[in-house]
Amino acid sequence: MAKFQCSKVLNSEEGQGVVEYILLLAVVSTITFMVFKDKNFKAFIKGDSGMFATMKRGMMYSYRYGRDLQSTENYDSAMSYEYTSNQHEQYLNKQRNESHYFMGAEPYGQ
Repeated sequence: MAKFQCSKVLNSEEGQGVVEYILLLAVVSTITFMVFKDKNFKAFIKGDSGMFATMKRGMMYSYRYGRDLQSTENYDSAMSYEYTSNQHEQYLNKQRNESHYFMGAEPYGQ
């Protein structure tokens, strides 16, 4: 009788999903640790020329100028410019000699 019950448990598929999930989790964890421990991946992420440094430069430039940073533009000279007048190219339209921004002609009501 005990032999019959043991073979019945081994032949059932009730725990197969859990076992497959645990094995999949182990494989994904192993691959993740292998990637994050790799020195080439760390060099890609960190440093002055890493992925996050490049993203930071692009976001700072687009916040200041309202457009994406192109590879042909000189980032250092553009970001070192001190805006002490209204000559910012995203503020002043030089052809029409007027601002890109607008405001109401009359003050808002109280």
